[in-house]
Amino acid sequence: MSMDGTEGLAKQGVSPRRRLTAVVLSALLPGAGQLYAGRLRRGAILLMISAVVSAAGVLWFAADPIAVAKLAFDPDVLRGLLAINLALLAFRGWAAWDAYHCIEAQPRSSGVGLTVVAGLAAAAVLVIPHTWFAYYNLTQLDLITTVFATPSTTTNAASPPTTSQASVPPTAGAGGPTNTTTAPAETTQPPPIWDGLERLNILLLGSDAGVGRTGVRTDTIILVSIDPATGDTALFGVPRNLTQVPLPDALGIWSCDCFPPIINELYSYAERNPEAFAGPSPPGPTALKMAIGELLGLPIHHYALVDLDGFVDIVDAVGGVTIEVTERVYDSAYPMEDGGTEVVDFEPGVYNFDGHDALAYARSRRSSDDYNRMGRQRCVLEALADQANPLTLLRGFPAIAEAIKESVETDIPLDSVPDLIELATVVDTDRALSLSIVPPTYIAAVTAEGNIPDVELIHEHVGIATTLPAEEAIELLGLDPLAEACGR
Repeated sequence: MSMDGTEGLAKQGVSPRRRLTAVVLSALLPGAGQLYAGRLRRGAILLMISAVVSAAGVLWFAADPIAVAKLAFDPDVLRGLLAINLALLAFRGWAAWDAYHCIEAQPRSSGVGLTVVAGLAAAAVLVIPHTWFAYYNLTQLDLITTVFATPSTTTNAASPPTTSQASVPPTAGAGGPTNTTTAPAETTQPPPIWDGLERLNILLLGSDAGVGRTGVRTDTIILVSIDPATGDTALFGVPRNLTQVPLPDALGIWSCDCFPPIINELYSYAERNPEAFAGPSPPGPTALKMAIGELLGLPIHHYALVDLDGFVDIVDAVGGVTIEVTERVYDSAYPMEDGGTEVVDFEPGVYNFDGHDALAYARSRRSSDDYNRMGRQRCVLEALADQANPLTLLRGFPAIAEAIKESVETDIPLDSVPDLIELATVVDTDRALSLSIVPPTYIAAVTAEGNIPDVELIHEHVGIATTLPAEEAIELLGLDPLAEACGR
């Protein structure tokens, strides 16, 4: 006896147009076309299979969306999803083919034209979503394997320890591979990225690489420090014009144990002299991790660098960013990404900036100074993080991925990205502390080359910001939470 027994016997005199309907229904939802054709048992079984698979996916995502997001950074999972996608395509294709044959056309009409139409309709319904899924899947796979470091080439090492870091456990120090403790042989799951660390410190760098500019100057330097236990977050902004920023004594390059020029030139110097800045990261980031670590008295574990063109593309890909301008920003000769200049004039108010204007707002300093600009940069970054939502990211994902691939580099290991996704769930940007190393408070002396930092005071205040609860540190240091500083 067949699957359906006596159900759905071949019906003579049935219009072949019903085939088209049955095919499309089962292409959309396997089993629906069989029910339409009168094959109740067959249709119910296929619908049950479809319902179980769909419900399992929906319930899994609803129960733990963070776990699903973390899997998007596992290359093996992404490759497995490609195979599952093909299997589901084959299942839906068979269901549509079966629905077609569940209806007998009239003997006097072959229905060839409608057969072609049914085939084309089913192909469109079947192929488009699976092609879309495969494209996004391959784009994500290409992105994560291009941008992020591989576990075999990266350790949880930080910048070389400073004097103030003497009490930091070996796993939090740097100056070579310091995190040498190996996991038990029976486990393949790497420890969290913050394993053994009281705080996870990541250096964010913005370079002015672009048309008409040679080398890399890091005009944006922000250290993000996160307490993994509480989610308390502190952002430390370092001006580009600090000079004589300290370096580890062991380097011995200059007698001052510092970098004599302004700090935004250190990256290019290190790239030209790689032998002086050996480490797990490229020479430029390694040098900046060393210098900023010494300046702030914190170990720096990882870095991420983005160039100007990439920033513009990323903002455009997410549909712009809404910023409240609290003070007028005017620049009569703002240097554009293509090498020309233009007039920039943002009066106080709320703007939905595209990438170009967001960069101009964050980068211009002609009518203000580096310190005012640093505040705007932090506000733009905070707004981007706050306004990103799954729908926006999904819609612009191909463009976002391409922009990130072309303009972002980092030493964050790929297998640590899921840890950062999990950590992001406990971070509250509204409570984030923002401390800028600006004059007159943090400057010991002013020279023709730039401002010399008061390292001792910087260490003291950074220590307060990273050891006390965020609210207490903000009150003690006389700061505003990042959300208030950005007009929210």
